[in-house]
Amino acid sequence: MLQELTVYYQPFFEERYLCNMNSTFENRIRRKKLINQLAPALSDIDREELMRAPYAAKPEISEAKANALIYAAIDLTAPPGAVIGRRVVVDAQSRVEILVGWERVEALLHPDAFPRAASVPVGMIEVNDADAAFYAIEYATRDQAASGLTTSPLLYAAAAKTAIDHFSRPEKRWSIQTLADALTLARPTLSNRLRLLKGLNPKTQALLQAGGIHPECAKILLAERSPDRQEHLAELVSRGMMSTRALYKLVHPDYEPPKTNASPRGEHREYDSNIASLERCLSERFGTAATVLMSDGERQSHIELPYHSLSELKGLLAHLEKRVEKESLVSGTLTLSATSKESTHGLLDVLGA
Repeated sequence: MLQELTVYYQPFFEERYLCNMNSTFENRIRRKKLINQLAPALSDIDREELMRAPYAAKPEISEAKANALIYAAIDLTAPPGAVIGRRVVVDAQSRVEILVGWERVEALLHPDAFPRAASVPVGMIEVNDADAAFYAIEYATRDQAASGLTTSPLLYAAAAKTAIDHFSRPEKRWSIQTLADALTLARPTLSNRLRLLKGLNPKTQALLQAGGIHPECAKILLAERSPDRQEHLAELVSRGMMSTRALYKLVHPDYEPPKTNASPRGEHREYDSNIASLERCLSERFGTAATVLMSDGERQSHIELPYHSLSELKGLLAHLEKRVEKESLVSGTLTLSATSKESTHGLLDVLGA
C-alpha cells in the first residue's frame, strides 16, 4: 500500500523552516567528533579474551580477499589494518569486544598465519553502548567499504536489527529512534533499511547484495505486493531494462508526477535550481523523496512527503512536531492511497468505517 502525507502551507513554508538543517548538522557534528576522537593507544590483548561484537557489521569476504588478508598478516605479524575494541563483561568474565576490524583479527589468527599469534594489538577505547554501536556499524561499514570488502544496505540493516535486540533490556528497549541517534542517521533512513530485511524476497535481496539493483530501486520494490512480480521487476532492473522512474510507475500505477509551474524564460534555470535545492534539503532531513510545489496563483503551495508504513508516518510527524513551532503554519490533508479495491476495503475496515 502506498500512502502519502500531503501537508499544505499558506503562507508557504518559510525558508527558515525549509533550510533549517539543525538535526542534520547535529548528526554530522557528532559523527565527525566520534571519528576524530578515534585515536586509541594500542594494547596487546590475549587471543582468548577477544570476541567479535555480536552487533558489528559483517561484510562479505571473497576467498581471494580472505587470502590476501592472511598473507598481509603473515608479512606484518600483526592485523593488516586498524582493530578497535572495548572491554566488556560477558558471563562474569572480562572480554574485549572487537567493534572494528574483526576480519583482520581473523586473518592474524588463521591457522595458515604462522607463527601463531598469542596476542593481538588492539586499539582500546572506553565508550558507552550508543557510541559502540556507531563504531561497530556506521564506522565499520565505511571502513569495510574503503578496504574493498563487500557491504550493502542489507548487511547494515542486519547489524542494526541485532544491535536493537542486543542492547534492549526488559526495563528499557532500544527503539529505532534510539539506534538512529546512535548511528547519526535520520529515523526514516534507518527504518527504510530495516524494512529491506522483511519486505524483499530472497532473490531480490540477492540482487541488492550483489549490487545488481540500486538501494533506491529496492525501496520502491518494497511496495510491490506480489512476490513473483517483485522478483521479475528486480531482474529487469538488474539487466538495465528499466529505469527507476519506470519501475516506480509500474509499482504505483495510480501515481501522477507533480506538474511543474511555467516560469519566465529568463528565470527558468534559477527557479529549478532553487526548488531542487529545497527538495534535497527536505529529503535529507526527513529521509524520503520530498516534492515542493510553489504557488502559481491558481493553487496553494504545498510540500509532499511520501511514506510507506505507519512507522514512517510516525517518524515524519515526530520531525514536524520537533521542527515546527507555530502550529498554525501547518494545515493540509492526510491522504491514504490504496493500490486495489481490496486494499481500500481493508484500510476502511481498520479505520473503523
